Amino acid sequence: MRTFIAIEIPLALKNQLRIEQNRLRELPALRGLPYVLRWTNPDNLHLTLRFLGETDANQRQQLEEGLEKIAARHGPFPLAPSRLGCFNSWKNLRVLWLGIGGESEALHAVQSEVELLARQVGFTPERKRFSPHITFARAARNAQRSDLRAASEQLRRAAAQEFHQSWIEWRVDELHLIRSVLGRGGAAYFNLATSSLAADA
Repeated sequence: MRTFIAIEIPLALKNQLRIEQNRLRELPALRGLPYVLRWTNPDNLHLTLRFLGETDANQRQQLEEGLEKIAARHGPFPLAPSRLGCFNSWKNLRVLWLGIGGESEALHAVQSEVELLARQVGFTPERKRFSPHITFARAARNAQRSDLRAASEQLRRAAAQEFHQSWIEWRVDELHLIRSVLGRGGAAYFNLATSSLAADA
């Protein structure tokens, strides 16, 4: 099964992000080009700490045990969305995302231990530096380059204008091992294990 390790987002923030997605969709270039981007279902929004991929039963058990140990060493900490951004660039947009602010040191400390756990369990080391974000949308595979550029330019302007000023902050107190099942309508996610951060850490 395909798995990843993530931090879940509370319902109140998901509702806020749903509103932001709808606002972005109403930008003139995007309203006229509805199939340029594949928007993430707000119910599926999360903060990925480590994508793992195909995971066997033995690895899953080791991951669950390892996450419990990691969670026991860390206490809860606050996070909040920050700025709108993208991978690769605004001229060559592949992924539209919201960055993450708040207790970044605590977040990076947890993620570094998650990365080490993934390697110990047998997964290939992650080559890219951890860049915490919430994936808002992805460029559609069949999008025309000129259409994508037009949409990207408006999104770049929205990002420069600090599209939203009052993001909800949330308290991270759990880590999740999640199964991803691909389907025609996109990926469906199923929680496999939850590890609670230590309140007294």
